[in-house]
Amino acid sequence: MSSPVNHIHTAAGLVKAVCLCCNRQSKPTKPDKDGEPQLFALPNGWSQAPFPAHFERSRGPTYTCPGCNRRLHRGERLRTRGGTGAAMRNPT
Repeated sequence: MSSPVNHIHTAAGLVKAVCLCCNRQSKPTKPDKDGEPQLFALPNGWSQAPFPAHFERSRGPTYTCPGCNRRLHRGERLRTRGGTGAAMRNPT
């Protein structure tokens, strides 16, 4: 069984962020020096947790898409990786 991925490399040498909650993929961006999506190059609304707790056994920063961010800010609890991980909520 392979571990979940937080970003995907494209054939063109770009990378896409993968949402921690819904697996949605961002538009491709240039990778940073570690081969991960650059935070400031991601489309508006995407967020990055650079030092997250990896409940789902992935590696590196995790990303959340704009739709899941809106739901979290409304106070919803979201499951990570299609229901296989811990529930997330907005701490505020």
